[in-house]
Amino acid sequence: MNKSDQKNGDINDIGGHDTIIVSATSGTGLSDLTRAMTAKIKALVGQKSGISPTRERHRKALEKCLLHLRAAQSAKESEILAEDIRMANRELGRITGRVDVEDLLDVIFKDFCIGK
Repeated sequence: MNKSDQKNGDINDIGGHDTIIVSATSGTGLSDLTRAMTAKIKALVGQKSGISPTRERHRKALEKCLLHLRAAQSAKESEILAEDIRMANRELGRITGRVDVEDLLDVIFKDFCIGK
């Protein structure tokens, strides 16, 4: 839960879910959030090492995803952060098969002669 610097009272539980109180303004609680997210990801994915993508397009998509995530870490404005995360998600979608409107439009305008 964000905006802890503006909340009154103690909020520990929301709908039966674990809650981490943070303030994006002051930075309070962000390290707790990072630790919790890391633990959750490790629990879901596990500690695998030595696994690398076998397809060139997967490797390139993962490299681009990493670049966007690194840019997001250093973003000063929330809009830039959100865009970097969106772009990282898009690169992962290229591997998992998720197709969004932008991908479809890219293919249409690249592969078909529309408007000529």
